[in-house]
This record gives sequence, C-alpha cells and structure tokens, in this order.
Amino acid sequence: MPLRRRSRGATVWLGILAAVIATVAFAPIVTVGWCADADETGTSTCGSSATSLVGVETSIWLWAAVIVAIIITTVVRARPRRAPK
Repeated sequence: MPLRRRSRGATVWLGILAAVIATVAFAPIVTVGWCADADETGTSTCGSSATSLVGVETSIWLWAAVIVAIIITTVVRARPRRAPK
C-alpha cells in the first residue's frame, strides 16, 4: 500500500514549523559570560558563549546550517513530482 502523499501546502507549513522550532533550539540569542579571577596579576581569564532560548550552546553557523537543511528538505519534498514516461 503506497504512502499517502502530503499536499504541497502541508509540506511548506511543516517546513515553517520546523524552522521555528530550529530557531528556538539553535539560534544564538543569549550571550553568557564567565570570569575566573586569580590572585596573580595577569592570570585571570574570561570567556563567553552564545546560547539559544532553551539553553543549548550554539553558534550562528550551526543555526544557519540547520535552517538551510530544513529549506532544502522542504523544497525537495514540496516540488511537483514528474510523471514517469
């Protein structure tokens, strides 16, 4: 029994939903920082990183790669099928 084909509209909406979820999970929205003070001059260190709204440490490149993968998948699944000759 063949699988039921989704309409193009449903596929596009599913892609939009996936992009929103990926943005919440992977978009670097919050910057967190830390510092470790030392007694000796010049040996203190600090750092920072970007996290998403859900607290996942992320970067702009990770988020962009996930969004591009979602866009490509949505376009491939939503394009019209060609009838076999």
